[in-house]
Amino acid sequence: MKLKLLSTAAAATALTIGIASSPAQADDSYTWYFEDVYVGDTWAGRAGFKDLGDYILVSDKRADGLRAVTEWKTDYGRSGTCHDADGADNGDITCNYDMSESGEVNFRVVLRNGADGANQYASSWNGWVPIS
Repeated sequence: MKLKLLSTAAAATALTIGIASSPAQADDSYTWYFEDVYVGDTWAGRAGFKDLGDYILVSDKRADGLRAVTEWKTDYGRSGTCHDADGADNGDITCNYDMSESGEVNFRVVLRNGADGANQYASSWNGWVPIS
């Protein structure tokens, strides 16, 4: 198994994990893309997308009473949210969506007060990444 960590100037990171396989087997490699939000110098939340299986991740990293939410949208008009509502540092929340394999997804992490509160802090949008 190989592990490779990449980062962009926008502070997004992609974690690529590949499992070696013969040409007759399915390719089980996938990429995690991440986007983080900071409050001052404190890491406060993380959003992620796993291109194999269409998983959206969210993680609340700061005990501040705010909820971490991943907002996502596709290039073909779908959008949604994935919420971490169980407090800070309690592990990641993963939401599974069935997305078009020929599309692209863009996402960011926001911190808000409750499910429908106004966004208090937000990361940059990650940039369009392929759904495979």
